[in-house]
Amino acid sequence: MPYKCCVPNCVGNYGKGPKVHVFSFPLNESCRKRWLNAIPRSDLVITKYTRVCNLHSAEDSIIWESTFHDEKTDYVIQLQQTEKA
Repeated sequence: MPYKCCVPNCVGNYGKGPKVHVFSFPLNESCRKRWLNAIPRSDLVITKYTRVCNLHSAEDSIIWESTFHDEKTDYVIQLQQTEKA
């Protein structure tokens, strides 16, 4: 079951709404406070399951990251891009 966005009136990953990528709240306290101030909800309680979808961020502010791990050689490749492919 996909995570759903906590922003009011967002339909990301709900029923007929768009399928979106969701992000956990940052661990950095100052960054977390900025996210909370940007979400118009006074009743929001952040848990490990609380998510915000990519519809609420500028595309160039998201760093998409992929990691590949070859278990035979223990080789790890990490790819980053600023725009989703």
